[in-house]
Amino acid sequence: MEEEEEEEEDVHDLYQNRIEKRPKFFGEWSEWSPWSPCSRTCGGGVTQQLRHCINRPADSRFVKRQRRRRQDWKPSNECVGLYKRIHLCNTQDCPGNREDFRYEQCAAFNNRPFKGKIYYWEPFYQGKVECALNCRPRGLSFYATLNKTVIDGTPCYRPITSTGKLAAKGTRGVCIDGYCKR
Repeated sequence: MEEEEEEEEDVHDLYQNRIEKRPKFFGEWSEWSPWSPCSRTCGGGVTQQLRHCINRPADSRFVKRQRRRRQDWKPSNECVGLYKRIHLCNTQDCPGNREDFRYEQCAAFNNRPFKGKIYYWEPFYQGKVECALNCRPRGLSFYATLNKTVIDGTPCYRPITSTGKLAAKGTRGVCIDGYCKR
């Protein structure tokens, strides 16, 4: 736990240093959008807010002075910081005997032709990319990736931390934008 906090502080210091060294005209963040609807009605989903980098016109006198000082310097319209915030929502269990959320996502491909045949799909959990929708036809031994990503909020079991390292074994996560997050 202490190591994680130290790593997060190091990452924060790294970003803080980048912010202080950047000129003031690189761009500004818009206001945060309203929270999106939850991706699921029960069983754990996600809601998100977004903001956009707004390009500000540069003060041309300042740009010219900077170019004279450093010939390799080029202005950019980037913003530093988060553009998306995510929260878990509707974490209560689903009523009744609902199947695994991946099962529902695979089943959505039932009765659709796949390579000329109709299959009834179930989740396949041993694929290399945990947050891809990997499914296999019932009773058969092959699997297919039916979608590059599962729906945000789908549970996963090998999450990565904010520093990009694997979380401790047994830590559960949720898929966000195709990545298993803690």
